[in-house]
Formats: sequence, C-alpha cells, structure tokens
Amino acid sequence: MREGKSRPRYVSILPAADQQSVKVEPAPHTPLWLYYKMVLGGGGDGGRYGSVGESEGPVTDTQHCAAGTSRSGTSRSGTSSSASSVVDESDHCHMNHDVYQRQPLLANHDPYINTNGVIKDGVSGGFYDNSSSTSNGMVKIPIPAPHREAPRFPKEKFKTFLAFLFLLSNWIFTTASLALTHEKVPDYKPLPDVTLDAITVQEWGLNVSEIIIIISVYLCVMVIIFHKHRWILFRRIFLMMGLLYFYRSITMYVTVLPVANPNYYCSPKANYTGPLLVAKRVIQLLSGFGLSINGQHTFCGDYIYSGHTVCLVLAYLVVREYTPRRWWLLHWCFALLAVTGVVMVLIARGHYTVDCLIGYYITTRIFYTYHTLANNAVLKESGSNNFFERLWWYPLFSRFERNVQGVVPRHYESPLPWPRRWSSKNPQRTS
Repeated sequence: MREGKSRPRYVSILPAADQQSVKVEPAPHTPLWLYYKMVLGGGGDGGRYGSVGESEGPVTDTQHCAAGTSRSGTSRSGTSSSASSVVDESDHCHMNHDVYQRQPLLANHDPYINTNGVIKDGVSGGFYDNSSSTSNGMVKIPIPAPHREAPRFPKEKFKTFLAFLFLLSNWIFTTASLALTHEKVPDYKPLPDVTLDAITVQEWGLNVSEIIIIISVYLCVMVIIFHKHRWILFRRIFLMMGLLYFYRSITMYVTVLPVANPNYYCSPKANYTGPLLVAKRVIQLLSGFGLSINGQHTFCGDYIYSGHTVCLVLAYLVVREYTPRRWWLLHWCFALLAVTGVVMVLIARGHYTVDCLIGYYITTRIFYTYHTLANNAVLKESGSNNFFERLWWYPLFSRFERNVQGVVPRHYESPLPWPRRWSSKNPQRTS
C-alpha cells in the first residue's frame, strides 16, 4: 500500500441486476489484458464500475485484481485502517494503466436504431450514424431551416393608397354636399345659442382657429412621417377621416341651419344646382383646402358638424396615441391647441355650440372604436357575438387591418434611407 496519497473511491452506478448485462467491447489495438481489466478489474459484480477492490502493484493478470476484489468484502467490516488500505490498493488496481472507453454510448445492436442510423418508427430526430467507419461515434442532430414568419406590421403601401382614395372621394363628396347646401340656407336670424349669446363676436377668431389647425395638422403629419410604421398610421387616419367626411356630408345636407354670424360673407345663391355649377364650386373649395383664411370658402351652411373641431381633436388623439408616454408635454400642447382652436371658432361665430359638441363626440367615438378593433385580435374575427361586425365600414377595417398583428409600437426612425443606415449601427430606443 502506498503512503501519503488519497485516491477517490469508485462505486457502482448500475443496479445489481443490470451490472451483469453491461457489455464493453475493446477499442481497436487494445491489449487483451486491458480489455479483461476493464471488464473484471473491479470485481465480479460489475467490472471497472463494480464494487471497491484492492490491489498492490501493477496488474499482471485478471485473477490478481479479482482476488483483491473478493478480499474487499471482508475488509469493509474491519477497522478503519484496514478499510483505508483496501481503498488505496483498489484504486491502484483500477487507475494503473487506465484507459478510456472509446465505444459510442449507443451500441450498434440498439433496438431503436437500424444499421443506417435512422429511427425505425420513422420519427426524425437526433441519431448515431454508424454507416461509415469514419463517423468516430459522432451524434448527428438535424437542425431544420429557420422558419421565417411574416412581419407583424407590414407596410402594405397599396392598401394605404386605397385608403387615401377613400378619403379623397369622401372629401369631394363633402364639398359637393356643401355646394348643394349653400342653395338651401335660410335667410333669417341665427338660432339661439347659450355660448354665442353670452359673448361678443370676434371676427379675427376664425383666422386664429384655422392657423392653429394648420400648425396641429403639420405637426401631426411630421410625427407620422418619422414613425417606423408610418404606412399603417396613414392608412388608419385616411380611413377615419374618410368616415368623418362621409358622415358630415350627410348631416349638413339633411339639416340646414341659418348662418351663425350675420357678418360672414356668403356668395350669392344661383337658385339652381346644375352639374357644372356644382363642379365649379367643388374645385374652388378643394383649392382652398376647405379653409376660409385663403378666401376660397365663401359658401355657407356647413354647420352640423364642425370640421374645425374634427381636425383639432383628431390631431390630438393621433399624437397622444402614437407617441411615447414620456412626451406628456407634447400631449398637453396638442390638447391646449385643440381647446384654443374650438374656443376661437365659437367666439368668431363660425359654428354653433352643438356643432362642436357633435364633432367632438363623433371623432372620439370613431377613433376609440377603430383602435379597440385594431388592438384586439378576437374582434377582427367574424362571429355571432362580435357586434362590431355589423358596422357598415367593418369590411373596410377588416381588409386594411387583417395583417397587423398586435398594438403598433411607438418606434421612430428617419424616413430617408441614409440616416436610417447610420442610426442602425446604434441600438434603437423604444418607448
């Protein structure tokens, strides 16, 4: 027994019933005495990984290590000194001229693997390929090609173009409705109004309101242009604005109110409504973008509901929805602009109070309804319990939003290609 060295103890990791069935085959060019050592070196109960044995000096034959193993059973019941002696001598028998098993973990006769390395039940997966002599016990794990999913927020520029055509057609429809409504405006005093009767008319208020509208709309467009998913935002705004223009063209025509400001200039009535006259008035209104500040809006009767209120409220809702929450100062600025613009319209008697209230209500209802549908996948599917499906514009919404998966994130990037390539080197900041 060697003195001054402590070696680890090797114990069996297999049950007694399985130890006899372990088959260890010699590696190429392995001496016969090493092979027997691997099988019988640890005793009759499991080979190298069997019971603890003892041996002195180098192994000369298999009986020497086996005899040491048989003596180990009696040594374990002796004193502590004899037990340590057994461990030391057994380790010497096992560790001397130690070799590693070079055979694969799965034997060639494994019932679940055929000679070509294919699983017999036909299920694809990892297997040991022993079809060639050069495999060297390698385990092959087939890796499938990466599955490329469709983008969650596709641009779909053609759909955006269709949404723009929807907006343009309803805008023309609204101006045509105004051209017809102008001939029906009654020639009597303004209707009683709590707000208008309590204030003194200020003619400059209408110009201030339209300047605020121009600023709000331009800033809102800039926010959308720099948004990463700008095509989705434009498509949504075009559809919502088209709906608002369509409803307005109907309400202003079916109920015609007298002019709220007697001092406002209205073009003389033609007392007839021919196609050529209507087309001429439509072109005049479109050239001025429906604003009075440029002198092109000289037709009266477009009261229910307020287009000024629609533009101001929608600009605020868009900026608040698609900008980060930490931009609260910008949100408050747009809210202040919206309130100021509506107040300026009222003090200039550009609209009745009911016009502004209806404009606010219908704009917020359409915006909230649209985004509730867009942000909930279950509402995009048809079903007996989905009452939103009964909206007449639901098919348009479903076609435009069917490929948008989830809430549009508040990510921003440059609309031009060269700053975008430069900024791609840096991690993108998200909200």
